[in-house]
Amino acid sequence: MGDNMLELEDIFYFYNINSIGGVETFFYQLAKRFEDRDITVIFNTGDETQVKRLKKYVRVIKYKNEKIKCKKAYFNYNTNIIDNVEANEYIGLIHADYKNIPYKPNTHPKLTKFIAVSETAKKSFEDITGKKCEVIYNPYETEKTKRILNLISTTRLTKEKGKDRMVKLGEELNKGGIPYLWIVFTNDIKEIDNPNIVYMKPRLDIIDYVANADYLVQLSSAEAYCYSIVESLSVGTPVITTNLPVLKEIGVNENNSFILDFNMSNLDVDKIYEKADKFNFTYTPPKSEWEKEITKKKSTYKEELEKMKKIKALQNYTDTVLNKNIVKGEEYIVDNERAEVITNYIFKGNPIAEVIEDIKEEVKEPTEDKIVEKMKEGTKKKTTKKKTTTKKKVAKKK
Repeated sequence: MGDNMLELEDIFYFYNINSIGGVETFFYQLAKRFEDRDITVIFNTGDETQVKRLKKYVRVIKYKNEKIKCKKAYFNYNTNIIDNVEANEYIGLIHADYKNIPYKPNTHPKLTKFIAVSETAKKSFEDITGKKCEVIYNPYETEKTKRILNLISTTRLTKEKGKDRMVKLGEELNKGGIPYLWIVFTNDIKEIDNPNIVYMKPRLDIIDYVANADYLVQLSSAEAYCYSIVESLSVGTPVITTNLPVLKEIGVNENNSFILDFNMSNLDVDKIYEKADKFNFTYTPPKSEWEKEITKKKSTYKEELEKMKKIKALQNYTDTVLNKNIVKGEEYIVDNERAEVITNYIFKGNPIAEVIEDIKEEVKEPTEDKIVEKMKEGTKKKTTKKKTTTKKKVAKKK
């Protein structure tokens, strides 16, 4: 044990300060609220970022087996240093609803007072321990918030697609203290080490995500057309892009985009942030004239899709659509699209099934509703016929 003696006023001891958590927020709010008081936070292990944030307001000490003399000693959960602390009061802080978690509260014999963060925590503690407890709600001061800058990219993280420039943009946003969330749809997961980037797997339609963003980011070295830019501007989302030769051709300008030099020398993240919600533009993509190029023969593709095929299993497999185990040699009917999927699937170097017959028209069993409908129609016809016959008989009598 060390020979040093720390003489302090009020101490708050927590064995481990995590990167996130309610107790960590309590420390931070307490430190901000009472930065003019002589408070010391003492810990054994702690997240570097949390510790650094606390040190802006109060004294923070990593415990090294010192003896401590103080007025009040507050303990959060753990009391392992309590025998090295000489205090006028030893206080246990109750941060949990112990009735609903699989842990017991710390009631070390030296603790002379208990303070709970809520009535719920107090009642739980008193019911379990039989000890009295008072309530002091956690301090909280609302902080001024900044709007989050929402960025989106749909790209491979390669040199030609501007990976290095994306790194640079992220670094400058971080330096500028700008809060942002950057969603990147790519298969190149974690190619850029940036805590503000969220990677998502590519999907066929992401236009809703693009429409929700403040900017689409496309920092390529070259693009022949760049669909992502056209799609973004078409839904009213401005673009952060490099000065690609094609930009003017596809209608990109300073009214709907931030156009950056390839060396990023004109990057101004403050302007990007400030202007994010101030763009007001209409955009029309370049007119396409493919209708003049494609032959005008009417498509028969939909009719082809509606056709059915009989397939034969060449191996044992599970048909995931039918949720059925298919055995080798089994034959069954599927639609044209499903047949294509199954027969093109290769397992151990061989196809799992083959088409053995084209079915011109799918034969469907009548549903229960159809059967009921047919029965009603039959009844209706019989009733109508009976009435007609009766009328004829009456007419003859007349």
